[in-house]
Amino acid sequence: RNYAEAYINRGIVYDELGNSQQAIADYNQAISINRNLAEAYYNRGNTYSRLNNLTAAIADYTQAIRINPQYIYAYANRGVSYHSLGKKQEALQDLQKAARLFEEKGDQVNRQRVLTQIHKFQHQ
Repeated sequence: RNYAEAYINRGIVYDELGNSQQAIADYNQAISINRNLAEAYYNRGNTYSRLNNLTAAIADYTQAIRINPQYIYAYANRGVSYHSLGKKQEALQDLQKAARLFEEKGDQVNRQRVLTQIHKFQHQ
């Protein structure tokens, strides 16, 4: 059986409860079971981001994107992480990609959120 999804789900719960280390351990376990689960990398990236380990977060978002090049939220979150590290060009590229993907999906609400973020970053 493949229990990777269960580890991802439990990791999300641990993360919501503030137990980041256990969340990371569960995401690691999911990845060891199946290295092609973009969600495991994405969620671990979110945890690393909350822990302010932005380099690790970016690496995980990048891996999620390699597995699923249409992973909109991975682009958006990687863009925010790049911005936090002062990498403005990379941040804008990722956020613009997220906005395009939201537009392709017909998700105008999230597209507008990303465009607002881009505008904010450009004027800082």
